[in-house]
Amino acid sequence: MDSKHGHKVIASFKVPSIGILVTISNVKLGFKSGMILKSVLKNLYWEIEKRVIHFDTDIRFEGETETFVHLNIRDVSEFSLVKEKANKYFDYIIKPIGHQEKPKVDDFLVFSSTIARPEKMKILKIIDDYLLLKTENGTGILNKKYVTRRETAQIGDYVRHCEHMFHDLVDENDNFIFRNKK
Repeated sequence: MDSKHGHKVIASFKVPSIGILVTISNVKLGFKSGMILKSVLKNLYWEIEKRVIHFDTDIRFEGETETFVHLNIRDVSEFSLVKEKANKYFDYIIKPIGHQEKPKVDDFLVFSSTIARPEKMKILKIIDDYLLLKTENGTGILNKKYVTRRETAQIGDYVRHCEHMFHDLVDENDNFIFRNKK
């Protein structure tokens, strides 16, 4: 994996007032809130919450949710260095999915999109608003909002693509699952 295929983690911090702040490189179009990034090294997932803007002159991307963060810089040379890096590296507030780790420096984060295909995918774990699915390449994550009858989904059920934006909840024999809400 190299920088042509992923976004290299330059720095990451747990900031009590905002959560996990990650600085990444190789951002060409920005990330909208709700997009999922996956670690190449650790197979962990994070959801993009917001882009952090430090200067009015920062490069902006259409569709991003932004928040301004004031930098406390005392040294003029430090200010020049930070401003120079502002349009090369980009800061995002991210939320871990199913864990509490921050991305590791020098790891690569890749955009993760799991689409249910005609072959059904087994639900391995239910994590808040997400389903961790068994895919042909390992695991994938899918927001529950794209699955019909998501309120009744259980580990061991399957998700199968349907014609519309939503995916069907089925059993191992491809029968629709109709459970009462708990």
